[in-house]
Amino acid sequence: MKQGNIIGKRIRLVRELRRWTQQQFARKLRDAGHDVSRDIVARWELCETPVTDTRLLGIATVLRVSVLDLFPPRGRGRPRIF
Repeated sequence: MKQGNIIGKRIRLVRELRRWTQQQFARKLRDAGHDVSRDIVARWELCETPVTDTRLLGIATVLRVSVLDLFPPRGRGRPRIF
């Protein structure tokens, strides 16, 4: 199975740290101007669906993290988001 994105697990981690459901997160993204449903959030988190660059910026903004924080850590030098 081909992976659709590499940030899904981090999206889920931050969303859960914010104590938001997938539905709440999707609503916040819609409020920010992104046409996103709960199903799309679920597919991102399962790494099944690609995330466009504009959506990546929107996700980071809504989650209040940097875009780089959404990518998996690559070693000791990577700052933690929490």
